[in-house]
Order: sequence, then structure tokens, then C-alpha cells
Amino acid sequence: MVNLIDKHGDQGRLGNSFDAVLSAVLDVYSPDDISHIGKLTNQKQTTEPIIGSNAIKHIWYDFHAECKGGRWDKLSNLLVQVTPTLNGQGYFSAVPISSESSTDWEIKSVQDGVVRTNCMDCLDRTNVVQSMFGRYILYRQLQERKGLQSKYSDIKRTSRRTLPLEYIVGYRKQPLTLPWLEGEIAHRCLWADNADAISRLYAGTPALKGDFTRTGKRTKRGAMNDGVNSLQRYYLNNFIDADRQEGMDLLVGSTQFNFIASEGDDDSARALLLRELSNDRRGFDKNHIRIKRKSIEE
Repeated sequence: MVNLIDKHGDQGRLGNSFDAVLSAVLDVYSPDDISHIGKLTNQKQTTEPIIGSNAIKHIWYDFHAECKGGRWDKLSNLLVQVTPTLNGQGYFSAVPISSESSTDWEIKSVQDGVVRTNCMDCLDRTNVVQSMFGRYILYRQLQERKGLQSKYSDIKRTSRRTLPLEYIVGYRKQPLTLPWLEGEIAHRCLWADNADAISRLYAGTPALKGDFTRTGKRTKRGAMNDGVNSLQRYYLNNFIDADRQEGMDLLVGSTQFNFIASEGDDDSARALLLRELSNDRRGFDKNHIRIKRKSIEE
């Protein structure tokens, strides 16, 4: 688990609470004392621990503090911390085995873990860091090239290296970029376009810090775009999102269609819906709902 929120203020208190809950869960289900697990889960007691002692690792990396002053190169320190976990988890790889009748697949490796990354909205900071992890795994896949190794497995090799030496040396010097330009540009554009699409669905604007994800640099124009997008998010969050949330609640059945409006009675139906939403419902701005309800009822 990679936690990117601040270590002070409201985010710091939230991070401390998260760490305390995670520690409590690991203490309960750790292999040291599991005699009480059956009582907690109403299941037959077992000698097998549910969570291994080293199954979960929590890294709290204060993104804003570490990268303060445009020091985005410090993200490499986080990559160094997570690299052993990424190497241990591996990645899924399957290569085709062609025959005259059909094409089968041979599984060469499997992935047995994930890196859960979060910030406050799990959107902007998370996207930057996940792009770094994704780049590292892509480099490993291209370096190892298991399919190529399988194809030429009968040929004796004097070296395990499958990439030119200058690529390997270049990536070790600059682990935040791929060592060949075309691949780096393709990776950045793919990741940034995907981030913008998810951000538009979730927040209504392109992702923040997109200039770094797309170009590898923090620019003044990117900072200005972030300011504009932040203002737009503030407006959408306070004046538009409540209407969208009402529609989502109706769509997924969280709010029941228990009032059928007669012809010309749409305002009454909307007032009743807002009244239901304002009754101890989480995720709604109560003041915003009361204002809208009052204006409708008037």
C-alpha cells in the first residue's frame, strides 16, 4: 500500500487513522496469535493465518513535501522503496505455442500481488506515481522478453541480457524515463490520455499534474492549467455534482421510485426526492440540498 497524502493537517490525521486501522487488522489476523480468529469470523478455528506477516507493506510517502519546489526527481526514492515488492510480485506473461491445428498459450510467469496506491481522491498524485510503477514493469517485460527467451531456448546464450547495454545503463541512471524516446513518448501519451478520461468522469476536468505525466517536466503552463481545473472542480463539486449524484442513486436503486409524479407535478416529485436525500444520507451537501428544496417548494 502506497499512501501519498500529506503528513500534516486533515490529511495527516486521516493517514494516521488509516495506519492505525491497518495495524489493528494485521494484529488480529497475524500468524503470531490466531486462536481467536474463529470466534471473530464465526468459523471453525484454524492454524493457518489469514494474512501472512509480510503480506502487506505500508509506505507513507508525502508527495507534496517530497516533491516541493519542483523536485519531481525525488520520486525515484519512492521507486527504490517499492522496487523489491514489484520484483517479488512479478507480472503475468503468456506466450503462444502454435501448431497446425490450433494456437495454445504457455504461461511463463504469474503476478501474485498488487500495489494499492492512494491519495485523497486517488486521481492526480496517484496517477503520477502509478505511471512510474507501470513504466518500471514495462521496462522489465521488455528486458526479460520471456516469449523471445522461449523461442530461442535451445540456443546457448553467454549472457542473460536481452536489451542493448546502453539502454540498461541509461535506465539505471534515469529510472523515471524509458531509455528509448519512442517508447517513452508512447507510454506517456497512453497514460496521460487514460488519466484525463478517468478524471473527466470523476471530477469533470482533465487530470492535474498532467504536464509531468505527458512530458516528464513540470511547466508554468501546466501549473496554470491546474489552477483553472481546480477552480472548475470547485464549482462542479459545489453546484453540479449533487444533481448528478441524485441520478446515480436512482439508477443503482439507492433511492426508490416511491413517488409517481402526475402530469405537471415534476417539481413536487423533485422536492420529495431531495427531502429523502437530506435525511441523514452520507455524501450529500445538506445545505445545498436544503437550498434547492426550498427554491422548488416555493
